[in-house]
Amino acid sequence: MATAIEAESGSKTVLKRSTVVPVPLATSAETIQLSGNGIIWVTDDGSTFTGELCSTMSSAGHAVRLVKVNEILDSLTLDNLSGLVIVSPANGTDDGFLEDAFLLLKKTAPSLRKSAKDGGAFFITVSRLDGSFAFDKGSVLVDPLSGGLAGLAKTAAHEWPEVACKSIDLGDFKDASAAARAVAGEIFLTGPVEVGLKPSGRCSLAPTELPPLTPPATVPLQQGDVVVVTGGGRGVTAATAIALAKAYRPTLILLGRSPDPQPEPEWLTPLSGESTIKMGILQHAPGKLTPKEVEERYHSVIAGRELKATLATIESVGGQALYRSVDIRDSNGVNELLEVIRQAHGPIRGIVHGAGVLADRLICDKTREQFATVYGTKVVGLRNLLAATVSDDLRFIALFGSTTGRFGRSGQVDYAVANEVLNKIAQAESRRHPACHAVCINWGPWDGGMVTPALKKVFSGEGIGLIGLTSGGELLSREIAANDAPVEVIALAGSAEEPLPVKTLSPDTQLAEAFSLTLSIDDFPFIRSHVIDGKAVLPMAVIIEWLAHGALHGNPGFRFHGFNDLRICKGVIFEQNSTCTIQVRAGRAEKRDSLYYVPVELTSIASGRRTILHTSAVIVLATKLPKGNRSIVDVPATPYPYEGGKIYDPARLFHGPELHGIKEVDSCSSKGISALVKSAPKPSKWFKRPLRNNWITDPLVMDCAFQLMILWSFERFGSASLPSFVRAYRQFQDGFPSGGTRIVINVTAESKHGASADMEFIDGNTDKLIARLEGYECVIDPSLAGAFSRNQLSQPACGILEAA
Repeated sequence: MATAIEAESGSKTVLKRSTVVPVPLATSAETIQLSGNGIIWVTDDGSTFTGELCSTMSSAGHAVRLVKVNEILDSLTLDNLSGLVIVSPANGTDDGFLEDAFLLLKKTAPSLRKSAKDGGAFFITVSRLDGSFAFDKGSVLVDPLSGGLAGLAKTAAHEWPEVACKSIDLGDFKDASAAARAVAGEIFLTGPVEVGLKPSGRCSLAPTELPPLTPPATVPLQQGDVVVVTGGGRGVTAATAIALAKAYRPTLILLGRSPDPQPEPEWLTPLSGESTIKMGILQHAPGKLTPKEVEERYHSVIAGRELKATLATIESVGGQALYRSVDIRDSNGVNELLEVIRQAHGPIRGIVHGAGVLADRLICDKTREQFATVYGTKVVGLRNLLAATVSDDLRFIALFGSTTGRFGRSGQVDYAVANEVLNKIAQAESRRHPACHAVCINWGPWDGGMVTPALKKVFSGEGIGLIGLTSGGELLSREIAANDAPVEVIALAGSAEEPLPVKTLSPDTQLAEAFSLTLSIDDFPFIRSHVIDGKAVLPMAVIIEWLAHGALHGNPGFRFHGFNDLRICKGVIFEQNSTCTIQVRAGRAEKRDSLYYVPVELTSIASGRRTILHTSAVIVLATKLPKGNRSIVDVPATPYPYEGGKIYDPARLFHGPELHGIKEVDSCSSKGISALVKSAPKPSKWFKRPLRNNWITDPLVMDCAFQLMILWSFERFGSASLPSFVRAYRQFQDGFPSGGTRIVINVTAESKHGASADMEFIDGNTDKLIARLEGYECVIDPSLAGAFSRNQLSQPACGILEAA
């Protein structure tokens, strides 16, 4: 697996393919709370289901009201609104319903957010695909368009982290009452943002890496076959068209909104450069032009030149190309144009739908018109293309989706809804026409097209790479030939990276005391939740926090970026009514490249004044934190089998209530384990006299990562594990988010005596990489089970616990 940090080592951008698969989901032990006297709105689906749903929730003591999604909201009071459930119509979703659903969400946003702060609120959508978001192979999709509702929920989850947002996909239940009970129960459970419900149980969606594409056994196109490409003839779609021309030499019909290119006047042809062209436009204008008119004419010139260059390039690599101007939202215009194309060039064999526009605004600021334009270009345009080619023997349908649809993104609710609809239309087409390969590629951002310089800065700040025009076009040309590939494919720019660099410090580095602490149960009460073999053991996660503080103590103005070579030599233990004094020592910071490396140790004094080394590491500091890119995409897809229906089974995890941070284990297999975890409370909740007001890392999140490795080792070998070494850790922001973190662990080596792993810590709301840990090592030992079972403090004493 490729790993590393771009700021510290050179990297090469590569495209990584992945998809998502349904995985069974155990029932969550945590529930969502509503603010006092909260009212829940449920939209009427036109059947008995929503009435049953309201009745079920009312019987549980909730105030519920059944409303119409297009009801005049000015006549309804929004006071105390704490829950909104938008249910897809029983007789099928249409474009108007999705637009009305957006407007209803926008209208209720202030009330939901206020209730969330007052005590709790939720927003739920209910689609009707197949109970697994169309990912059950061979299933019948009841209402593909309803899949767009998930875009509402995923966007709201990004914009309103305080509101519990979830998209439910409802499967085929025996009757409305059974379906209502399942949905009513799910609404109040915590868990992932996408949950499928079927009579057989719950499921969620887990990402899984796809193998590299291999040369196809058969090609989807013959030379001269007609392929319709929407999105114009510049930027992203131009790169796609050129790649198709190189691979298959088809006849490409490029459709766009720009006028058909016209010959340039003689005075314009020799001009180049923005200022020169604009000067020529002013000199040859019949009248006075405003600055806006000059800008528009300049962009028209550039667009025409780029389009001509695209057509010429396609011809030069062996293809044929025509450009036609049409609004693909105009069904009559599309029908008439494609009939002309058939008569001149033959039947249509493929569709590449790349058209799209953006109108980024937060939900509360977006207008109906903006939503309709963004949605219509994607969805209405595709519907017209499919209707106009219904009699053609299509070999492939390739849709330009977006990771905005798959993951959600602030400011793009319309784009998320539209791209989720594209995903599900592709799923429906693959079922309707098995001989036609349908694929919707959920692209990450491209280095061109709609990704403006301002957006590039946003993506760079989030550690998201940009897809090169050439590499993206080549991927699509291979994807249309991959008949055994999934319908929904995620394509992201990653890095072919080296492991996290570990710098070697001078051997004669001297360490001095940064601070010392006298540990006791009374002063550090959280330690009662970390007891092994009847003795309190200082968690490695807290040791990391204190080592980081020790390094920063002597280097004010720097920021914590991570550590290298953290080794547990001896565990620190203390018992009821006893104390232990530990000392954190730090050396001078050594600058290497743009980073600073500080050697640190945690020690204590044993009998005879002998110094005991417990932990050593090298802390990495920076003046500016670089951005990190996610690299673990092959997440295990096997559900975790909860023992006794709960995570904190004392037979496996010895941790007490203060360290119960794992909210939901997503999956677990030989490859690794993933879960959603909570953030630590303020330091003052754990320590009577905290060193800082806020955490440098997050010791609860970090400890949960080590807890997950215990669960993994039990599943894999039936034995417990304890951490012993970490080769490198890098953190890309100050602290961790309060809304929760998703931990993804990839096991890189294993035996019955130990294991190694890499870990990524991802913001649960934004999917942004928070931190990466590489080279984690743990010891697996059957004898630990007995020590884990004795997790209550016993007789008083003070001593040292050997690392497992």
